[in-house]
Amino acid sequence: GSCSKSTGIMTRQLVLRADIIFAQRSIDIITKMEKEYGEHFLRRTGFLTLSPISRVTKKLELIYRSVGVEYKLLEPHEIRELWEAVVVGDNEIGIYTEGDGMLNTGSLSYRIKKEIERSGGSILERCGETSLSTDGRYVVRVISDNNECSLHGDLFILDVGVNTASIFTRSFGRTPEPDQLLFKCQSASVDLGGEYGIPIIYDGKNHLYIAPETKKRAIVGDGPCKTARDQNDIAPDREILIETLDKLPERLAGSERSRIIGITSHICGTTPDFLPVIGKDNVYENLYLAYGLSSYGTMRSPYLGVEIAKMVDGGRVDPLLKILSPRSSKGLGTCEEIHTPII
Repeated sequence: GSCSKSTGIMTRQLVLRADIIFAQRSIDIITKMEKEYGEHFLRRTGFLTLSPISRVTKKLELIYRSVGVEYKLLEPHEIRELWEAVVVGDNEIGIYTEGDGMLNTGSLSYRIKKEIERSGGSILERCGETSLSTDGRYVVRVISDNNECSLHGDLFILDVGVNTASIFTRSFGRTPEPDQLLFKCQSASVDLGGEYGIPIIYDGKNHLYIAPETKKRAIVGDGPCKTARDQNDIAPDREILIETLDKLPERLAGSERSRIIGITSHICGTTPDFLPVIGKDNVYENLYLAYGLSSYGTMRSPYLGVEIAKMVDGGRVDPLLKILSPRSSKGLGTCEEIHTPII
């Protein structure tokens, strides 16, 4: 559900109640793994959303309370006292979740890989162009450019990020339901020009996030959503990035001295109704699908991965996953600001 280019933000400050629950349970799983292996995967920086007071609704508070998310509503003077470098208007308010932070996706993936290998499993990489072959209502084989990856099997989970739809179509001659929509996820690694002790900040007014890697460096991103032509359309839209970075001093005092160190651009996938797809295919009896996690992959995937395993094994699955089953391609079908934290 994530990749090496992921910013690694883990927050419960999301739009849908189900996503808030998925993120909370993912954090619980990671916390359990940290205790089990004696490693730190999640750097708990805290997460601060800044937004006009009028946009903070009672509904949001009710959702947080109902799912047990601990949060604080902070007045402008409280924000300035806690983080003096953060610029906040008198008509704004902050929502702060202390247990959120930055996930080291590389370390977590390495640990999972080692556990798979320790349990007798194998991970095959660099497989090239891949497709699935069928016999009646069953998928029976993976066909690949790399012979090592051409394997027979009993159960198949098609979960290859933005390539899921193309492999599905190449294999079965039809598009998956719902469609997979692609948009650009891009960000910049920025030298802030000074030292800052700040949480992850999301600016609801300017559609800007600041995710601190160190006291002197942060990942800065978001901005308007840009539709991608296909999964290879990875070139960054520099105009959007520059426009986003120009807004940085409006939230971080002294960041006029900041400079770009590097730019990351890749493709994220979603669906027309902006919900991921997790479930059994409607045609093939032994095929399961998982795609459309948008840029919430880091937050959703630890918990959803556990639930997929239960589903394949015939165990009791979280009832919330019913809304994620394969379905018709109804919805907005446009590139919206759905990949951002809440407000």
